[in-house]
Amino acid sequence: MKRIILTALFVFFIGCGYQMESTKRPLNLNIRSIAIAMVKSPSSYLGFEAELTRMIRQEFISHSGLRIVPEDQADAVLVAEIVELKKEPIGYTVRDGTYEVTNSRWLRVKMRARLIDRRTGRVIWQTTLRERAAYSVEAERPDPLATRYHRNEALHIIGKHLAERIYLRTMERF
Repeated sequence: MKRIILTALFVFFIGCGYQMESTKRPLNLNIRSIAIAMVKSPSSYLGFEAELTRMIRQEFISHSGLRIVPEDQADAVLVAEIVELKKEPIGYTVRDGTYEVTNSRWLRVKMRARLIDRRTGRVIWQTTLRERAAYSVEAERPDPLATRYHRNEALHIIGKHLAERIYLRTMERF
């Protein structure tokens, strides 16, 4: 009995030794470099395209072994565009008992992205991504700067999620 307990403890602490290790290369793709074009957007949110592009590039720099290079040197090119960015009210505050004022909103982003093999022009993958985040609106004492700050925070959350999903789609193929 003592021998069984010791064996069980030994196996428990040692484990089987199996570990998953990232190769830092895309699964089933023979690419070593990628160009990430500036995200296009019809949005009036100044600077969002540059920030989103930076987030996507940072995701690849942080987690992959792919080199980020100019388009004419890349094995693959990532092209993305925001096709919809809209605000929708979530909650309201009654002001002076006579009318309602929005106190929170959804910010919704719809983005198309595709990865293209630069040598052949073949589309490796393409997808439409949707993300949303909530943000508060200063309703009691309207403050456009505070509302803009909260909206920008929501954009940052959305951008991070989109960057992660694009990275996973490229590297893990899902």
